[in-house]
Amino acid sequence: MKINTLKNKYNIYLTKSATKQLLYLLEKNNTAKGIQITIKKTGCAGFKYHLSLITQIFKKDIKIFKKKIKFYIPKKWILYIQNITIDYLKKGLNSIFIFKNSKTKNLCGCGESFQI
Repeated sequence: MKINTLKNKYNIYLTKSATKQLLYLLEKNNTAKGIQITIKKTGCAGFKYHLSLITQIFKKDIKIFKKKIKFYIPKKWILYIQNITIDYLKKGLNSIFIFKNSKTKNLCGCGESFQI
């Protein structure tokens, strides 16, 4: 199966805390082949980023290697995901991945969704 691998055309930026957490999740689940990033329709502004551990790779996905992590992104979402920064914050019992994208036009009031 041929997977699209683009080393220079698209990029994802990770903070140290996001890298550490994603590597931890991948190590904890030894059947995972990588992280898939998609965008789901939701919320009052329109879209939300979604991360998931994947065990099956689709040949139409774009593959990006970053800090020993394999990211798989469906082609239809790559233009919305390229050049995002992923951060991970943990405070008390709560933790969250935060996505920063310079293309974002509007955020909803509760911070759950965005428009591009």
